[in-house]
Amino acid sequence: MAKGMSAGLGQEVFVENRPGANAGIGAGAVLTAPPDGYTLLFALASNAGLPHLSKASPYKSLTEFSPIAAIGGNTQCLVVPASVPAKTLQEFAGYAKASAKPLMRGSNNVSEDMVATEVTRALGFILDRVPYKGAPQMLPDLLEGRIQAAVLPVGASLPHVQAGRLVMLGCSTAERIPALATIPTLAESGVAAAPLITAHFVLGPPRMPAEIIDRLAAAVREAAQTAEFKQAMDRLLIVGSARSPAQTQELIQQAEAQYMRFARETGASID
Repeated sequence: MAKGMSAGLGQEVFVENRPGANAGIGAGAVLTAPPDGYTLLFALASNAGLPHLSKASPYKSLTEFSPIAAIGGNTQCLVVPASVPAKTLQEFAGYAKASAKPLMRGSNNVSEDMVATEVTRALGFILDRVPYKGAPQMLPDLLEGRIQAAVLPVGASLPHVQAGRLVMLGCSTAERIPALATIPTLAESGVAAAPLITAHFVLGPPRMPAEIIDRLAAAVREAAQTAEFKQAMDRLLIVGSARSPAQTQELIQQAEAQYMRFARETGASID
């Protein structure tokens, strides 16, 4: 996206990774940046849940940011190492219940926590949460079986599934993914929770002028229409065209409502 936006804006768009605190560090930096269009936040729908799950969130609502655009989100899937004796979610639930001590689940994102909690609540077993800064830090422990489960974006886990090192047990979607027709949805495996709202958001600091928002939104739309961008999204199994600022704000509100309900019903916290 940064490459496509650079072409559309006529100047370089740099990506600065600021991991940590469930993306709160990066979000906090943008929250206090000047609203001049030169500092943006690339966020996930899960960032809408952070204020409801952590007292350390630098913002009270993702709606504090200026909405620019949204594109398709990551499909979250529950995966286990190939060393775990389970090929279905029901088999994994049975294995976890029979274990002498709780199995361990890697986590680096609040959306992963919500999906995992919905699964364990529905099927009646426990997974101890092990926090990581990001998927690259988690994957070595997962692949070697030092942790026994994780909820990951399908694009991050698929190469390891194809290589036979991970087993995908189910995905949080309303329907099966056409490219993964053999992988059931979580609902098909007995998890009745609503499919996870997913999206990638491009946001600006609060109170960004409308003309700057419109110019940046146009640059995102142009980037999302390039063949290179579409091919990259296809590889990651991410679908969905760029949405307008108004549609982005609406999607943020929907995601926030989902996380708010989850926090209220479960008392979940990541602090």
